[in-house]
Amino acid sequence: MVIYRECGHQGPADVEFCGECGRYLKWDDEEPVAVRQPVAQAQVVQPAEPLAPVRQPPQRTAEEQVLRPGDLICGRCGKGNVPTRNFCGRCGASLAESEVVKTSWWRRLFRRGPREHKAGERPGKDGVRRRVGRAGAARRQVGKAVRRVIAVMLVLSALIYALYQPFRGAINTAAAGLWSQVTGIFETKLNPVRPSKVTANAQSPGHPGNLVSDNAKNTFWAATAQGEPVLVFTFDHPVDLRKAIVHSGNGANFQAAHRPKTLHLVFSTGKTYDMVLADTPDAQEIPIENSAGATSVELHVVGLHRSLDGMDVAISEIELFEAG
Repeated sequence: MVIYRECGHQGPADVEFCGECGRYLKWDDEEPVAVRQPVAQAQVVQPAEPLAPVRQPPQRTAEEQVLRPGDLICGRCGKGNVPTRNFCGRCGASLAESEVVKTSWWRRLFRRGPREHKAGERPGKDGVRRRVGRAGAARRQVGKAVRRVIAVMLVLSALIYALYQPFRGAINTAAAGLWSQVTGIFETKLNPVRPSKVTANAQSPGHPGNLVSDNAKNTFWAATAQGEPVLVFTFDHPVDLRKAIVHSGNGANFQAAHRPKTLHLVFSTGKTYDMVLADTPDAQEIPIENSAGATSVELHVVGLHRSLDGMDVAISEIELFEAG
């Protein structure tokens, strides 16, 4: 270590800028001379005010360097600096926001060096683990070997899963079954509920409103599409509806009548909910919300999938389910 004549700070002799104040130390025309600190007499070094160089340092060719974990990478010239420096040793730039060299993930996984204790710590003091003998060392070696085997097995399993379709299918099937079992524990059980009465504000001859809840797919409720057809379901107890299964249209001739596109539900509690239906003859499962405590619900047909053949709107069946 030497003391720089220009600023009075102490540091290594092979750097171009002071690590404390950032002063350039090696002008071409006036090369600074590093004065060695006397051994016999301790010298108190007073920090100097940071001084910016008045001219740019000479350009130098890039040199190879070995970066170690914890080194500070200069954002201006890319040189690695020890963590104790405040300014770059090559260009003098501030290292306040420099990038820190990190240890590679694979080194952290497969190598774990000895723990460095802080000043004042020693094994067995204040929770610091004591050194162990041969048995402890053997256990650590076994633990390292087990971790490496597990890591290799995980990598091989991932490769087999990605490349071998039967293995991937078996894993997916097992995962789906496990997920179904887990979610089944937390899902609310739903029970079918039938209305005690079904009425409609409009209906075509031979197709009254109660046919939407007769548990038959070959019958249907039909009403003129003029205005706003409404079905009213009345229950004999307060319900908390969670799901509906809807069969739209005329079951025997799907294109013979309009199909509902949107059903606006108005519950006896005053709350509402909209069910949006696809234009398909297949059964559709639609979630229901906001119905807790309702004793009746009105189903307003407010949107249609239109037919080219018929003039009425038709619904074959509506099945309702409440929380159990």
